[in-house]
Amino acid sequence: MAIKTKRLRLLGGGILALAGASLPFAAQARTCDVTAHGARPEWGIVLEQEGAPHPLRLNGAGMPCDVDEPAPGVRRFRYGALTDGSKSWNVQVELEERTTSGGKTYMGRIANNDKDIRVTAFEGPYFDRVRVDPQDAALYVPCGLGHRERSFPRANDKDVKPLPSPDFVPNMWRPTTWYALKDGRYTYDTCFHPGVGLTMSWLALTSEGRTLYAGAHDAQARPKRMRVRWNPEENRADVAFDHRLFLPSGGTYTLPETVFETLDGDWHAAAKRYRRWYDATWKVRAAAPDWTKDVTGWLLVIMKQQNEELMWPYTDIPKLCDVAERNGLNCIGLFGWTVGGHDHLYPDYDPDPKMGGVPALKAGIAEAHRRDIRVCIYANGQLQQVGATRFWNEHGKNLALVMKDGKPVIQTYHKYRDIPEYQFALGCLYGKPWFDRMYSLAEQAESFGADAILYDQLGVFAPFACYGKGHGHPTPHYSYSEERPAFIRRLADGIQKRNPNFAVLTEGLHDTVLDSIGMFHGCEFGAFAFDAGRQIPARAKGNRSGSFPEMWAYTFPELVTTMRFMQPMLSRTMANIAVTFGFRHDIEVRYMPDRAYVLDGKMPTKQDYGTVVNVPDIGEMTKVSPAEASAYLKSVCDFQRAHTKYLMRGRFVDDEGFTCADRALTAKRFVAADGTSAVCVWNMSDKPVDVKLSGLGDAVSVHAPDGTSAQGQLAANSLRLFVFDRKINK
Repeated sequence: MAIKTKRLRLLGGGILALAGASLPFAAQARTCDVTAHGARPEWGIVLEQEGAPHPLRLNGAGMPCDVDEPAPGVRRFRYGALTDGSKSWNVQVELEERTTSGGKTYMGRIANNDKDIRVTAFEGPYFDRVRVDPQDAALYVPCGLGHRERSFPRANDKDVKPLPSPDFVPNMWRPTTWYALKDGRYTYDTCFHPGVGLTMSWLALTSEGRTLYAGAHDAQARPKRMRVRWNPEENRADVAFDHRLFLPSGGTYTLPETVFETLDGDWHAAAKRYRRWYDATWKVRAAAPDWTKDVTGWLLVIMKQQNEELMWPYTDIPKLCDVAERNGLNCIGLFGWTVGGHDHLYPDYDPDPKMGGVPALKAGIAEAHRRDIRVCIYANGQLQQVGATRFWNEHGKNLALVMKDGKPVIQTYHKYRDIPEYQFALGCLYGKPWFDRMYSLAEQAESFGADAILYDQLGVFAPFACYGKGHGHPTPHYSYSEERPAFIRRLADGIQKRNPNFAVLTEGLHDTVLDSIGMFHGCEFGAFAFDAGRQIPARAKGNRSGSFPEMWAYTFPELVTTMRFMQPMLSRTMANIAVTFGFRHDIEVRYMPDRAYVLDGKMPTKQDYGTVVNVPDIGEMTKVSPAEASAYLKSVCDFQRAHTKYLMRGRFVDDEGFTCADRALTAKRFVAADGTSAVCVWNMSDKPVDVKLSGLGDAVSVHAPDGTSAQGQLAANSLRLFVFDRKINK
């Protein structure tokens, strides 16, 4: 049966007043009840004209629009041209809004038919305003491993700073905070996905047992960030995605499906919603060898430093195996293993004859394998030292990411005050010579007998605007976005044709590379002692906001990632966090005093590090003896191995299916492949606590790491595992 199409012409006049009006809502309105913005969705667009000093920002609310209703619950909005009231641009925007049982979804396209401009951003559509109770509400944002924000500004809050600019982007290493808008509202702007500042493209806003899910379902992994606006006068919030693009004249950009749904339940319902889309679009661990699941953690060692100080020749790899075994770690990462040392002469990675040459390197790796220890070889996935290598002269200078002013994107890593500050240009992943060099490094690592290669930094940075020419992309274009998953997958697929058990690893994480990466080296918010190590234990004292690694662990329980501790030892707290959330461990031996610490138990002083720019946290290192630190880490690694079916290969389901009411305890449940489960309980406080779990029946067994009791009260900063045979596959 044909459906009659309704058409309506909307003009700018009157709509602005409606969209900006304060709409009343009933006092008894249910949390997450919706108030529409107006007769059509709210959005904004940015146009850039060559030679103009500033981009032009237009609000869609003032644009003439045709509206079609081709089917029940479906509206199409067509904007034939853009105007600021005095000038017009030949740019068309088409949005399709579908009303669903839980909310709305949007799709659309932008067509640029104006010869004088390009489109560089599209913000929106904003979902209708939803009611939340600021005393009860929580915002869950995938900054790093996850952040929970429980603080919502009051009206005229003098402690909240104004938003610096419309293009302001927060520090990717920390979650953003609220900023004040000029109209009395507040905004919470994230970093850009994909990158460690925004590792997944969804968020959850919960209040009084209901949740707003906002997700951008973009199979192409293009640059975007999220913006939450909060109106304390109305107790209402709205959400939109801010898409970044370079749309030239004659081009068309298809917006991804943006989904807004109000769900019964807490943030877990939103995580499940995103995972359903993800599983229909991507694959998790498709190219990850199975052995990576059983890595307890790794010993990261810099064999030769940036100043070319040789600390660990290849013949010392057996000594590194001793250190790894003493700490319970079954993987070693060899950094600075080349002629130039670490953070020097990239991307030329040549085995060093002074360190023993290739025969000694192969022999060391073979010895590690004899002792059941995996070995990973380091390479940086994006850095190249300016003017210092064969590759730079032959290819690299033509493959560097180029900014709008024509200069390359430069990073510096200065390790010692008495050596030059080397400059590194970022390589554009579109360039074929860059891929060829990275793939040759994987082949080289595999030829040494290594089990894996780590491409440093490829999981860290958000997309970069590249104005370079001859890279294989239009100019300008965003690099490190849609091409990055394909780049890494090609590397993994290629090397695994040669050796199916060879793994590709990277530093940092985001969800666009989960199909290829076997294990992640933690380098994001929530993986460090200065955030997770402080903020998670603070929950015992009533902390409402902070690091929330549950967000990643629950959405992607297959994740294998280390927590980051940039010391030659690991604190008890960080070890317990990793076990509780199903993550892995990390200790890092970077400098000569670190060698003396791990081999001889010698406590370093600041003076021992000489001209090192960033000295490790000596205060943390001296809290306990080296022997005590190693013994505890080994005990928790052995604990994880003894209960692999739960703590390493189990599915993290957070607190589902049971309750543990004591605020001093963090209790997380893992479901094994056979349907049985175990709850790992960590006492975050500094006093013994009784453990009371309900909902799963009686535990069939209780376990603890060596040296701690499995009976009675749970000691301060200690772990215990309760195993249940009741099968709950929730």
